[in-house]
Amino acid sequence: MDTVGKVIDSVHTSEEEKGQIRIKLQELENEINNKQMEVNLADAQSTATDISGLLQRSWRPLIGFSAALAIFFEYVLKPFIVFFLGIFQVDVGPLPQMDMEQLMPLVMALLGMAGLRTFEKSKKITK
Repeated sequence: MDTVGKVIDSVHTSEEEKGQIRIKLQELENEINNKQMEVNLADAQSTATDISGLLQRSWRPLIGFSAALAIFFEYVLKPFIVFFLGIFQVDVGPLPQMDMEQLMPLVMALLGMAGLRTFEKSKKITK
């Protein structure tokens, strides 16, 4: 909204007109914020129990669980599979490889947010 305010200042109009435009702009911004608050409230009060409600409430844990499974496969399960296949001299093609360069930033972000949330709770900043 600051950019719009700068445009208003650059337009050659009277100070009274600029003031009216700024008031109207502030009213629009307040209306947008109120609508967003209504959406947030409806989202928080949602009691949907079907698949959409489940996904709405659990998308972050699902992302974390998926990342944990990928890390488990790459660093725990795959080495054991390769080891046991080698013991029994089973010749197979290469096992799938996870792109850890893509996954690790996501994992670190999730861990960082979890740490921040824990810090907030310990300092009683949020509920």
